[in-house]
Amino acid sequence: MRFLVLALLLLLPVRFVHAEVPMPSAHPVQEVEQELKEREAREKKLKAELKDIKTDLSKKRNNMVEVARKISQNEKDLTNLEARIDAKRQEQLAIEVRLNEDRGSISDLVLALERVRRIPPEALIAKPGAPLETAQSAMLLQSVLPRVYDRAEGLKADLAHLKTIIEDLKKDRAEVLATSKKLEKNHNQLASLLKERESLYAKTEKDVKVQQAELKKISLQASNLRDLVARIEKKQKEEDARRARQKASSGATSQPYKTPVPKAGQAQLPISGVIRVSYGKSDEIGAVSQGLKIESRPQALVVAPMGGVVDYAGPFKGYGQIIILKHEKGYHSLIAGLGKIDTVVGRAVSAGEPIGAMGAKLSENEAPTLYYELRYNGQPVNPSKKISGLY
Repeated sequence: MRFLVLALLLLLPVRFVHAEVPMPSAHPVQEVEQELKEREAREKKLKAELKDIKTDLSKKRNNMVEVARKISQNEKDLTNLEARIDAKRQEQLAIEVRLNEDRGSISDLVLALERVRRIPPEALIAKPGAPLETAQSAMLLQSVLPRVYDRAEGLKADLAHLKTIIEDLKKDRAEVLATSKKLEKNHNQLASLLKERESLYAKTEKDVKVQQAELKKISLQASNLRDLVARIEKKQKEEDARRARQKASSGATSQPYKTPVPKAGQAQLPISGVIRVSYGKSDEIGAVSQGLKIESRPQALVVAPMGGVVDYAGPFKGYGQIIILKHEKGYHSLIAGLGKIDTVVGRAVSAGEPIGAMGAKLSENEAPTLYYELRYNGQPVNPSKKISGLY
């Protein structure tokens, strides 16, 4: 029986016996080589995509700087127009008050002269003491009439000036309307660019939330703005040292991505407005200001005063929403009092690139105010001198 089973097995087709033993599709070395080629192709594709993204980002940021420049100019024009209109309204009011006074006094004098004119000469002669009184009246009129003529000429000039003011006000209001429309158009264009910029950044920024969480802890520990900047600098130095150790221990030829600090470019004010408190002057509480306090329009655009990297963006104690920018050669910008922030930690920004906006008007007599402080190696310096190119 045993021999019969063995004979039957030997008679089975060869392909049936070998079906249970799969043959390798390729040599292991060939599989590794193929995988390496595919990985290199993917990396090449990713690098090309990243390059395209960076190119698009550069174009968008340049467009935003140009649109922001137009918005700032429009805001400045509107502020000047409104100031001019206000001054002309005050002048108009003063002329109208003066005209009312002049009209009243001149009307009384004209009525008196009219009464004298209606008296017949015979009545003046027949009246006792009339010649003397007539002479006295003539002398009085002779001394008064030049002043009457002067006031009449002044009245005429005031009326002409008032007419010019009213016409100028009409033109200024039309210009305000046209400038406001341009400003609205530019704001819509900027909003679209901001949306496109954020979409592009979303493809490259991966650790923003982690950085924001770390900086939130630092902000809670910091006692003041100077301490906050010092703590951020310390954290960055520690991070740089950690990366250097990581590179040395792994023997890698590259290191984790770090945003390079862009060129500072031409320094400028972060907002279009009026400087109410200058550097080194006493502020409203009598303290010496270490920066500039700039009064602005409601919702005015805030831009980067120089090219740099965002070190901090968010609320901090009593300063409201603040942004800290790191610039090249040891400079830092501190911008406080924003109503809205349009940037995030770790992002590179160009000089003049939008980073936020002011809030609404605080009250009828209180406009939004931005605080701008520039520091060099941790010490406050005059931003106006940097803008003027003095250092």
